[in-house]
Amino acid sequence: MSKSFLLPIISLLFLAVLTGFKPPKNTYPKNDILYSKYGGDVEKMMTEERRLDSIEHPYLYEVKVEKKDTSSFDDESVIVEKAQIMPQFPDGEKGLKEYIASGTAFIPDTLVGKKATVIVKFYISFLGDAKNPVIVKTDNPSFDLQTIMLIDGMPKWTPGKTNGKEVNCYITMPVKYGQ
Repeated sequence: MSKSFLLPIISLLFLAVLTGFKPPKNTYPKNDILYSKYGGDVEKMMTEERRLDSIEHPYLYEVKVEKKDTSSFDDESVIVEKAQIMPQFPDGEKGLKEYIASGTAFIPDTLVGKKATVIVKFYISFLGDAKNPVIVKTDNPSFDLQTIMLIDGMPKWTPGKTNGKEVNCYITMPVKYGQ
C-alpha cells in the first residue's frame, strides 16, 4: 500500500477516536425489558406496570370524592322566597323608611320634581348583605339606576332564618321618588 492511501485512513480513525464515535449496538435488544417481557408493545407494558404499581401502592391511586351537602344554604345558588323569620333591616321598618327617604332625597337635577315608583327585588344573603337588585316594575326608567345604587349601598340586614339557620332570602319592595 502506498503512503498516500494510508494517511487518510489513519487520520479518519484518529478523528473517530477523538470524537468518541462508538459503533451501533446490535439492533435486536435481547436484554431489553420491553422486548423480553412485553414483545415490544409499549401500551401493554405501561398498563401492566401501572397495575403492578397500584397493587404495591394503592394509596397513590385512591380517588377522594368530597360529597357536597346540598341542604346547606351557604352557597348563593339557594335563595328562598320566604323564610320562617324574614330578614330585618337595622332599626326595623322605621329605619328602612328613613334610609329610603335619605337615599331618594339626592337625585339628579334632571329628575327633580318628577314622581316615580320603582319596585325592586333583591335578596339578603345569609351574611346580611343586600345583593343582586333587579327592577321588577317602574313608572319612570330614569330612576332605575338610582334605585339599584340605593339597594347596593344598604347596610347589613339581620338575615332570615329557616330551621334556626341563616338563609338567603328574596325581598321585594317599592321605592317612591318625589312623594
